[in-house]
Amino acid sequence: MIDPAGFSVPPEIDELAAAAARFARDVLAPSVRDHERAGRWPAEVQGVLDGFALGEMDLAGRDGAGSLAKVVLVETLAAADAGGLPAADRPGPAAGAVDACPDRALATSVAEAGLAGEAGAVLVAGDPVRIAWAPGWPPLRWAWVADGDTLRLVEVAPDPEPVEALAFAAAGGVGADLAGGRVAGEWTLPAGGGLAVRGRARLWAAAVAVGVARDALDATVAYTTERVVFGKPVAHHQANAFDLAALATRVHGSRLAVRDAATSFDGGDPAAGFWATQAWWEAVDAAVAVTEAGIQLLGGHGFLVDHLAEKRFREARMLGLLHGGRDAALDDLAGAVLDVPDPLLGPVPG
Repeated sequence: MIDPAGFSVPPEIDELAAAAARFARDVLAPSVRDHERAGRWPAEVQGVLDGFALGEMDLAGRDGAGSLAKVVLVETLAAADAGGLPAADRPGPAAGAVDACPDRALATSVAEAGLAGEAGAVLVAGDPVRIAWAPGWPPLRWAWVADGDTLRLVEVAPDPEPVEALAFAAAGGVGADLAGGRVAGEWTLPAGGGLAVRGRARLWAAAVAVGVARDALDATVAYTTERVVFGKPVAHHQANAFDLAALATRVHGSRLAVRDAATSFDGGDPAAGFWATQAWWEAVDAAVAVTEAGIQLLGGHGFLVDHLAEKRFREARMLGLLHGGRDAALDDLAGAVLDVPDPLLGPVPG
């Protein structure tokens, strides 16, 4: 099993991650296709996840390691089955918006709704609105929109129309138009505050991407070391061996970037949103590359729906579309590098 090391975490997080790994191996991984067919993770799975979330919040309160604990847990679970995480990890990506909201009473009530599955999703302006939750769960009532340094809390239209789940089949799906939704609050954040909100959401997606990439790499290495072609395992042909080594390096690097960005949030670094956006870029790029290689190295098997290679590939591709996608992330990064609010519209530096 490929398990990149090199970033030490507190023992308490290691213990939480070890418990999550056992749960992921014994419960999530064996039932991946059952979860996809059902369009949800079972209620008992949700109960365990909520327990992990409580442990993560406890770590945040005791030693300020909440973001690091979050990415370690999300990566661990995603390495077994990422399919239900967008709906099951409550409030998940919306935590940054809750923390940034100046109206603390409102933020607290929305956070409580998030724990009940009724609030989540950080969107950027222009996002196609696809907010996921599993059938039978509480309907989503609130969504956060981070547009530049403006943060809005928007009410989701009642009884939104269910849509077919896309990449994350075990998360279910729903389509909702927020354009006409009631705005419960709108706040102008300090300079860079919007990037911090989007960065926290991207950091969550980046941790999922690292988990998907690890899963794909482990499966590809296992297959190519067993499959014999021209007298030796596929992985032992030089071109394939070099490709796998390069991919393993990318997965390792993206994992370190994600954990480093998490520690920047935990340490109060004002540039944390920038580091998290960079980590998201690296992690999604690595996940797409590894899952594509997995399909190619498995040959025709990789294109079959009954093989998990196709699941990992669609999940990796979808992660690159979240929170505005690659263009919005590059726009944020360029704006920070050039020190202008929007590099496409702002003044050219002298």
